[in-house]
Amino acid sequence: MSTEELNLEFDIGYNNIAGASAPPIDAYEKSVYLTTAQQQLIKDYYDPLSNRKGKGFEGSEKRRNDLKQLIKDYKTITSITNSSNISSQAKYFVLPKDLFLIVNEQVKITSNDCHNNSIIEVKPTSYDEYNTQINNPFKRPDVNKAWRLDISNVDNNEVVEIISPFNITGSLEYRLRYLKQPKPIILGDLSVLYPLEDLTIDGQFTPSTSELDDSIHREILDRAIELAIRDYKVNDLQSKVQLDVRNE
Repeated sequence: MSTEELNLEFDIGYNNIAGASAPPIDAYEKSVYLTTAQQQLIKDYYDPLSNRKGKGFEGSEKRRNDLKQLIKDYKTITSITNSSNISSQAKYFVLPKDLFLIVNEQVKITSNDCHNNSIIEVKPTSYDEYNTQINNPFKRPDVNKAWRLDISNVDNNEVVEIISPFNITGSLEYRLRYLKQPKPIILGDLSVLYPLEDLTIDGQFTPSTSELDDSIHREILDRAIELAIRDYKVNDLQSKVQLDVRNE
């Protein structure tokens, strides 16, 4: 759907449900609702626990098709430093700037302790789990898995620490498949519509429709209208809780 179609159909849906007494919503507010709805739907599609059908990103062909425009691959062997904990087995890697949600991650290891160019899966690990298991020889990463610890920010970069089950005598290549951060949905040029307010959404101000497959645009629109109705008409806790459980 184009920005013009989204704008028109938002007004139709909102007015039909909210009624004539509801306050009007301007282009910036509609853009915020549409962008928020898009973010929520992506998260729901990614996580099977977030929707009633219990199907996540890998749960159906429809899910993968809905989000295929956001899928990107990334690989790097450039680490920014060695871990101070077990430096022979761990490295830090900078994550892509546009990363939103991780789909799959692996490492390719060159080491005297394993077959050259072994490719193994990466397991996200909490710090509590790491602290509990690191000194337990039976709980260390097995030969089929590496651990990943998240580092919040290093020099304005999101960073992960990858802990290999082997000593890294050669290289460690970090491979990542992920969903990129979607562009915001903006229904008009905000610098023209609001010249004195310097308004942006995620740093953007020029018109843009959803990057997602056309088949999901209607769901984004419907949810955006729901969010607007919740805020402007219902505005109670129960309605907000109910909107967290979906039927996509």
